[in-house]
Amino acid sequence: MRKLACTAILLAAAALAAPAQAQTVPTRATLEACHAGDAPLERFAIFSAQMAALPGTQKMQLRFDLFQRLPGDDFRRVKAPGLGVWRSSVPGVDIFRYRKQVANLAAPGAYRAVIRFRWLDAGGDVVEHTTRRTRTCKQPDLRPDLDLDGVKAQPAGQGRARYTMVVSNDGRSTTPGFGVTLAVGDQVLPAQAVTPLAPGADRTLTFFGPRCDRGSSLKITLDTGLVVDESDEGDNVRLVPCPL
Repeated sequence: MRKLACTAILLAAAALAAPAQAQTVPTRATLEACHAGDAPLERFAIFSAQMAALPGTQKMQLRFDLFQRLPGDDFRRVKAPGLGVWRSSVPGVDIFRYRKQVANLAAPGAYRAVIRFRWLDAGGDVVEHTTRRTRTCKQPDLRPDLDLDGVKAQPAGQGRARYTMVVSNDGRSTTPGFGVTLAVGDQVLPAQAVTPLAPGADRTLTFFGPRCDRGSSLKITLDTGLVVDESDEGDNVRLVPCPL
């Protein structure tokens, strides 16, 4: 399991002019920043919390818990240094603020913080408590994603045809080199080699083979050697109606 890196960005406890003003300051749990990147340490989120003193409060405390949702799963609590522990304000202040950065986030994935707040009296007893949840920081899938944009065919004489197709990379990173095959009926034509495709790039391939029959289908297989780790592997085999 990937280890998360947690950093306390800021701890601030500020005294206001009068306790009555503190009551107007809301209790907040906020996603301040959500940054996606290619490298793990470039993927981070910053969460912040703020609470105000209540009448009779001597000390305020808050606790950050991080929840992670990976593809196909539900949100689950993540353990990491600095998470799941109570942070205390200086006694007697009216506002308590805390910010925490969590880095090394997995992609794809989604992250949110659940922040617990509690107010303590002079004897250390909890006089009030509440819980808030931040918005979700979504980390997109950075892998490539192969796609087939179109297939055309032209008669090439003597019962043969010229087939052209466009293969593209709709993902977020460059593919390695990979192969593409075309099957006309029971005949599988020699694979075409495709050099690495950058994100958003495409390549036009040409195959010569027997003419397909009207009403039949062509079978096209992208990444025949399974060398491309894709965000979606389920659409690499396509059945396309004969375009003649």
